[in-house]
Amino acid sequence: MDIKNQSIHQTQDLRLAQQIVLARKRIQITQLQLAQILGVSVRTLESWERGTRKPSSAAQTLLKLFIHNPSFVVRYLTY
Repeated sequence: MDIKNQSIHQTQDLRLAQQIVLARKRIQITQLQLAQILGVSVRTLESWERGTRKPSSAAQTLLKLFIHNPSFVVRYLTY
């Protein structure tokens, strides 16, 4: 991967990270609560939110759904 493509991917990862934080804060849940809902550790969620670790493609799909409709994900994954 060349430097330009690497920079694009890093920017996309940071954008996803910021969107996760904003969606979580919008519905006022903690990292612990979201981690439990998603079935991951708090440490994993923290690294996604910092952009230091990239979620798997399955996790990215779920996170994108969460970003677009956080209440839906919380409602249907907690039952």
